[in-house]
Formats: sequence, structure tokens, C-alpha cells
Amino acid sequence: MDTGVNERRRRMLFGAALHVGSHTIAVAYCLLTLGEANRGPMLVAYGCGVATGLVGLRAATRVTSKAAGYRISFTILVITLTIVALGAYWDGGAASPAALGFVTTTVFVASYTPHLRLMMGLEALTIGAYLAVAAAGRPTPPGHLFVHVAGMVMLISVCSTQTRTLARQRSQLRALAALDPLTGALNRRGLAEYARHLFRHGCRPGPSLLCLDLDDFKLVNDRLGHAAGDELLRRTVAAAREALRAEDAIARIGGDEFVVILVDADEATARAVADRIEVAVGRHAVVSIGTATAPQDGDTVDALMRTADRRLYRTKQERHRTTGPLLRTGHDLLSGGSETFRAP
Repeated sequence: MDTGVNERRRRMLFGAALHVGSHTIAVAYCLLTLGEANRGPMLVAYGCGVATGLVGLRAATRVTSKAAGYRISFTILVITLTIVALGAYWDGGAASPAALGFVTTTVFVASYTPHLRLMMGLEALTIGAYLAVAAAGRPTPPGHLFVHVAGMVMLISVCSTQTRTLARQRSQLRALAALDPLTGALNRRGLAEYARHLFRHGCRPGPSLLCLDLDDFKLVNDRLGHAAGDELLRRTVAAAREALRAEDAIARIGGDEFVVILVDADEATARAVADRIEVAVGRHAVVSIGTATAPQDGDTVDALMRTADRRLYRTKQERHRTTGPLLRTGHDLLSGGSETFRAP
């Protein structure tokens, strides 16, 4: 399942659970103060709040799109604010214990609304509802209103700042988990995440996949050292990217093995890109490339990789039969020179 869908469902489940929990506490409060005024309508309202939260829990397990998630979450929030406002009004106004429901709402909105402008709008709506209760209910001392509103603003600032800091850290961790630390290319996990949506609705002409392999890379490590080999890998990725569009991707799936995904690229385009990559990488090393295009060569990434890998192997074998192994010298590799030598 898509990571974004899981995250949306997690936020919705937590919000619905908080909705159920807060209104259950409000029901308990009404039962403990049953002899006071307006407890009947307050129990009905808070009971509706619990029921709404239970419906939200069920809906959260089925939501898939971002738009649907926003609609459901916004509906639950509006119901919550309405119930909290009515409960606080019936309980005596902005100074009543029931008005604490506004505080829990501001904390949740600040902590689980991903977009800053949307969060600010919802928080303004929440504080506005509290001030409306203060204006319509029993008179509330100005100092009480000031402290209550200032406290909500401070909670909003702290919770939203912390939430966005954690979101940036999670985003950075996800990026690191999907990238090869040496070259900055995608790793196997990143390749799988990137390619998943390309085959979600079936294959059309493209995408195309290229398998790249550096010829005699082991000799570079053996004769020139691993530092030279690492530098060659980094230069290979940088050179290959020169031939790619912004929407294409390159991944390192092994020691000197790379995969390039070309979005909406037919067989002729794939061959043209392979030629450009061979020229660009050829400034530093000799590279063998195999190509495959969906749907004729396969309808999954794995199928395309198998086909492209077979073609790469044939290319490599033919090259070795006709020319023998070729390398860049260590000096030229690290200095950017263009001479080659034939390995014995």
C-alpha cells in the first residue's frame, strides 16, 4: 500500500479516536454533574459526538484518496466544534469546564494538519467558535478570555512547530532510505517506490528500462583502489543524468550495476537515450547497456529488468570478443582525462 495512504489513514484514525475519547469524557462529565442545568441536551450532543467518531474510525480504514480524507476529517472537525460550542454554551459559557474541548481541538488541528495555511484557517475557526460562545453565553471576565485565547495560540505555535520539524525529519529519513549513499542514485527500495505507479493502471507504450554495467570495474578496484572505484561510480551517475529528463530516474542496484527508468519512452527513444548515456559515461569508463520497453518486453519492473539484463549480457560478450577489456587509467579517472588503455 502507498505510504501516503497509510499516513492519511493513520491521521484519520487518531483523529476519530480522539473524537470518541474526548466526547466520552464529556459524557462522563455530564453524568457526574447530572443535577445541573441542560444535562439532557448535552448528553444527546456528546452522544452524537461519540457516534460520529465511531463512524470516522470505520471510514478511516477505507479512505484511499487525499480529497476523501480531507472531506471526512473536515466533516468530523465541524461536528466537533459544533458539539463543543453547544456544550460550552449550555454549561455556562466560555468559562465552563466544557469549554476545554476547544483546547483539545486546537492541539489536534495543530498536530495533524499537514498544510500550514489550512491549519491556520482551521485554528482561526476554532478560536472564533470559542469567542462566539463567550459572546453568546454568560459574561466572562476579560482576563479569563485573554489567558484562554493566548494559551490556545501558544499551544498552536508549539505543536505546529514540533509537528513540522518531525515531518521534515521523516521526509529526510524516507529520502535516505531510498537513496544510495555513495552516488545519490536511488537504491532498490527507491526504485521500487518510484516505479510502482508506472504500472498501476496497466502498460501503454513505455516506460522503458535500461540496465547499465561498467566493463571490468573489478580491475579498477584491484589496480587503482576502492577510492578510484567509488569516484568512477559517482561520475557514472552524474554523467548518466546528463542524458535524462527530470522525470526519469537512475538507481544503483549492485556494485557497478545501474538501472534507468524512462517515463513514457518507446523503444526508439530508449535506444537513443542509451546511446547518449554511453557517450556521456564513455568519458570515464566503458559501459554496456541493455534496453527493454513495456509492454512488449514485460509489464512489470522485474520483467523489464530480466529482458534488459539479457540484452546487456549479450552486448558485453560481443564487446569482449571483439575488443577485449578496456579501462581508464587511475590518473585520468581522477583528473578527468580522456585516454584509455587496454588491460592485459
